[in-house]
Amino acid sequence: MLLQIKKFSEKVLLPLARKLKNIPANYFTLFGLVSAIITFFGFVFQLMIIVIIFLFITEFFDQLDGVVARLQGPTKLGGFLDSTLDRIGDFFLFIGIIIGGYTTIEIGLIVLFGAFLTSYTRAKIEALGVEKIYGIGILERTDRVPILFIGAILQIWFLSALWWTMIILAIGTNITVIQRIIFAFQKFSNNNKEKVES
Repeated sequence: MLLQIKKFSEKVLLPLARKLKNIPANYFTLFGLVSAIITFFGFVFQLMIIVIIFLFITEFFDQLDGVVARLQGPTKLGGFLDSTLDRIGDFFLFIGIIIGGYTTIEIGLIVLFGAFLTSYTRAKIEALGVEKIYGIGILERTDRVPILFIGAILQIWFLSALWWTMIILAIGTNITVIQRIIFAFQKFSNNNKEKVES
């Protein structure tokens, strides 16, 4: 986790989350998706101020829903919606960047591939019995949106900023996938050895 946003956000957002804990966390997850869709249109129509504002809001709700959910007690439905709506949000963000002409189709698809596999490998590893693998890999979802946010701000002064941002994401997301595959291989290979020995 390159930016360690999740650890920082929990401390900052906890007081607010306590005040909002009577509101279902799924609502905040949905607000995050709506914000990502608005960001999509900002990219498509090259309205960088809209992009910057709603990328910030997207990340805000992405962090807030997790903090509120932990206060309320995580649910299976909440976990499913959070993961699924985040993937839909990722799709809108990166497709918007491609359609807006900020990157090539090839680079955009590589980022999409890495982003979706980053989430898939986490979900699969945890489904196979590993409780939490947060922190495995250099670029998690909580890192991707802030990096895009920084790239969008720099785009105001440097016309290739988002192009380079997508290059960073293409490399970082796919390295994360490889790191998680290696983690799974080591973890489950050790489990198999323990079963044989016992």
